[in-house]
Amino acid sequence: MKKIGMIMLVVCLLGVLVVPAVGIAAEKTYTVGVVIPYEIGWFTAFHKGFEQIANKEGVKIVWQYHNYKADEETKAIQNLITMGVDAINLTAVTPSSAEYSCRLANEANIPIQITESGIAEGKGKPVADIDFNWFDVYRTVATSLRRDVPGELKVVWIQGFAGTPPVIQGIQGFMDTIKTLEGISLATDVQYGDYATAPSLNIIKTLVQSGLEFNVAIGACQEITEGIIQGLREENVDLDKVTIVTVNGGPMDVENVKKGYIDYILSLSPGLHGMICAQNLINYLKGREYQKKSYSPIVWCSKADWEEKLIPWFLDESWFPVVEEFARTGQYKPELRTK
Repeated sequence: MKKIGMIMLVVCLLGVLVVPAVGIAAEKTYTVGVVIPYEIGWFTAFHKGFEQIANKEGVKIVWQYHNYKADEETKAIQNLITMGVDAINLTAVTPSSAEYSCRLANEANIPIQITESGIAEGKGKPVADIDFNWFDVYRTVATSLRRDVPGELKVVWIQGFAGTPPVIQGIQGFMDTIKTLEGISLATDVQYGDYATAPSLNIIKTLVQSGLEFNVAIGACQEITEGIIQGLREENVDLDKVTIVTVNGGPMDVENVKKGYIDYILSLSPGLHGMICAQNLINYLKGREYQKKSYSPIVWCSKADWEEKLIPWFLDESWFPVVEEFARTGQYKPELRTK
């Protein structure tokens, strides 16, 4: 009897040990393919944010790059399909290339989420579209400038890559808005600095040397704004006579606002955006609540309140609850940050 009892005890213990092991083995490890232009500036922070959430969720990432070339985007999508990833996150070159990439992913039965590109009409459909509302970004810039800065405003505006979705939508938002406002206009056509300092510096110097009169300068990213500031200083323009606005809030902007060179920041964080995109797509994969269409948060800051309001580019794990709430409800609640 003792021998039978001992055998039964061993069987029970084995059962306790085996059941959890089976449960662990059954949990799927997901692999997500992420396609971005490159890992420079903005996309360095996006990369980091996406990676932080993937690591938290135990999801593997495969990175692909297209350098803003549609044929390289197609190649990247095809590579991920061949690899058999479980899902794809795509920042496309154009809305048309986004539609074609979605079509390829749909045909391969791989869910695809698009970010920061929009999508043209067609057969290709994403499971989710997470973006910034670029129309609203520049509508906010226009209305906030008019509210906060007195007098007649003559604006020089240096944008990124001509023809890309954020630029097209941003120009429409700004131009539509200033038509409804008094005393704010462009001093010259929209300029294109390709999200880089050197060309933006040359543009602003040329405009100053031409004798163009303006009292507001808007940079579409931290690198462009750096070029504007350098160019104005090299031309001995008194920065107190030019209201400088940056649409970013990156590390370069933070240094420039500390020095007193920047007056206003439209804060939008690629790091937080990357976190949101990752959490949203992973929620979809794991059967949780997710956003089919949502815009990442933006905040207008001044040099007086930026330390309180600006969303950093690089965030720590205290932001995880904020990200989880946004992916679940679409609501930005920074007060949920853990201490």
